[in-house]
This record gives sequence, structure tokens and C-alpha cells, in this order.
Amino acid sequence: MQEKWNTIIKPKRGLFAIDLKSVWQYRDLLKMFVFRDFVTYYKQTILGPLWFFIQPLFTAAINLFVFGGLAGIGPAGVPGFLFYLSGPILWQYFQDTFTKTSAVFIENQQIFGKVYFPRLIMPLTVLISGLMKFAVQLLILIAAVVYYYFSTGTLSLQLELVFFPIIILIVMILAMGFGLIVSALTTKYRDLKFLIDFGVPLLKYITPGIATTYAVFVNTLPAKLVPFAKYNPMGYLIDSFNYMFVGAGSFNWASLGFSAGIAIVILLLGIIIFNQTEKNFMDTV
Repeated sequence: MQEKWNTIIKPKRGLFAIDLKSVWQYRDLLKMFVFRDFVTYYKQTILGPLWFFIQPLFTAAINLFVFGGLAGIGPAGVPGFLFYLSGPILWQYFQDTFTKTSAVFIENQQIFGKVYFPRLIMPLTVLISGLMKFAVQLLILIAAVVYYYFSTGTLSLQLELVFFPIIILIVMILAMGFGLIVSALTTKYRDLKFLIDFGVPLLKYITPGIATTYAVFVNTLPAKLVPFAKYNPMGYLIDSFNYMFVGAGSFNWASLGFSAGIAIVILLLGIIIFNQTEKNFMDTV
């Protein structure tokens, strides 16, 4: 009788070939990696999980002092601390997902070289564990909004908040797409890792919604830097996010459509490059 194999391992040939079935079969491994990243991130620190709360609060205070105080470009009509707590939370999720995904091949080469599992598990781990951290910090923002409401009687939440999942989905796609592209390239060009580590945090300073609203930010930039702000997909996402929770900024479907289109293109390109690199990356890392 002809034997029937339970599992057949073969190389992928398609440009967009994603073995989602294997990812589902290894879902327990994905859960384990997510739990590991979320729980052990602040292991052996004195304050431990309190850093989840300290980081956004400290960032908001510094931004309020620099942009709202020294530069005087803070948004009008809303508390500055509330605004500077909002945008950086979303940017930090994008930054962490982008930078950590871009290093999955290098940082996990020891695991990849010893045991087989779908390589997409690692980028998904970064995406989900970062989302859990973002959810914790989002609770801080909601608590600040509630405090502002009871203090002033003004509710900063907008009806467009129902579209919040769309904003998060676009940010996830954009960050993962960029991360997949860079992760594949860093197997040959290690310099990219250093460029990403210090370059991505600097990009937030030319991203609308971090220092002030999109409209004010574009008007205060030098003419040569205006295109970097107008064609920055994260700028529209952060501005919309700020508007939903704080009431400062704007919500425009055309702008979100532009960001979504860029995110989809970047993700498709990232999948192609990631799949091609996955086949033989152990020979180059």
C-alpha cells in the first residue's frame, strides 16, 4: 500500500504565497511567543509593568513642555497634556512594530536554524504583543479623557470614534509591511538595522499630529519639508486618532484612503520580499 504523508514540507514558489494554514496550526506557539514578549519585556526591572504607564505619561509631559511651552505650537481648545498623550501612543505602537519586525531574521536566527515553524509567526508575535501594550496605554488615555470630562464638563470624544478599528488596522498593515521589507534586507545589509533604530524615532518630528495638529504643523514647516508631511501616511492616521479622542485634528476619508492605499502596497511588497528571502536567508545571516 502507498503510504500517505501527514506533513509535506516543500519550498514556496508563489510571490504572494502565505501559508496561513500552517500559521493556524502553530497558533499555540504564537500564543507562547506573545506571552513571552508581553510578560518578560520588563522582567528584572524595579518598576516592572509600571513602565507601561510611566512611558506615555512622561512622554506627554516632555512634549507639553517642549511643543506646548517652549515652541508654543500646541493645539487650541483642548488640554495640551491630553493631546500630547494621544498621538505619541499611536506612534509608539507603529515605531515598536516597525523596528522589532525589521529585526526578526537577525534576532531569531538561532531558533530558525534549529527548528521549523512558519517564519511569519515572529512578525505576528511582534504585531500582537505590541497591540496588547498599546491597549494598556490606551486605557490611560481613556482615563485622562474621563478625568477631563469630570473636571471641565466637556467630553472630547467624537462620534468618529466608531471608526477607531480602521485606524488601528491601517497602522498594523503599514508597520508590518515596512518591517517585512527591512527584515528581508537586513539579512544582507546589517547597516539597515542601525539606520532604522535611530532613524524611525526621528521621523515622528516630521509627522503631523505629534507636535500639533496637521493643519498647524504643515503651516509651520519650512517649504522644503512640507511634502514629507503631506505624503506621510502616519500623519493622517495620527491626526484622525487625535480628533477621535481629543477633538483636536481632523477626520477625512480621502486622507485615510491615501494612508490605506500606501499601507496595502507596502504590505504586498513586504510579503513578496519576505517570501523570497525566507527560502535561503540562513545562508546569508
